[in-house]
Amino acid sequence: MSPWPSVLIVPEQPDGDTIRMPVLGVFDGDGFVSRIKAHEVTGNPSHQGELEITVRFGFIDAPELGQPGGHEAKVFLESLIGGRSVDLAILTKMDTGGSLDRHGRIVCIPYLAAQYPVAAFGTSPTRLHDAVTFGRPLTVYRNIELEMVANGWAWVLARYGPDQRYFDALADAQRHRRGIWRFENNIAPWEFKRRKYRASQISRADDAKTHCPRESCGGHLIRRDGKFGTFLGCSNFPSCRYSRADPLL
Repeated sequence: MSPWPSVLIVPEQPDGDTIRMPVLGVFDGDGFVSRIKAHEVTGNPSHQGELEITVRFGFIDAPELGQPGGHEAKVFLESLIGGRSVDLAILTKMDTGGSLDRHGRIVCIPYLAAQYPVAAFGTSPTRLHDAVTFGRPLTVYRNIELEMVANGWAWVLARYGPDQRYFDALADAQRHRRGIWRFENNIAPWEFKRRKYRASQISRADDAKTHCPRESCGGHLIRRDGKFGTFLGCSNFPSCRYSRADPLL
């Protein structure tokens, strides 16, 4: 049972061959853990057994777990594919020339083959045809990437050249304020990670500083040039005139 009151589904038939893989666990809004036969990864028929592997979506980027909407995006993806099997259209990575990226992950477009009763799609007086399956359910392939975008839980990675439908889905989600677009001042996940990295670099640089030993000074020692060469002086100069020899000399 989905925890969401309504879900926009996006039917789309895969363009080419796909590999069906189980979803062992969803870890964020654009990736999951699966299992694959070794020879399907290596291309060598002699490689037996199975490998546990990380699967990443190719054209979308969901919010990080540490930013607004990150946890909700993960839960939404779980509601779509958790515990099921998906058909992956595997993409070739330009940086490696293979099906795995430089982190050893499969990058793909995931499709869900979902079955519905014909009545689930309703009727319309303007319909061209009636679907008759004689008791069997109707199988519909759904593009899970597009559904994450259309329901407002992911950005589009424009630099990889996705189909125009991705941008249409993004614009529609933003216009109707679905998912993360209910929030103000959304930050794209790549910008969120960039800022987090910069903050960690600054923090590391601060930790590496040698603090001034003068009580209640609060400054740190920096390398300065003087009449007799380089020395370490307090950053609070001239209010603090502490100095000492540079140990690197």
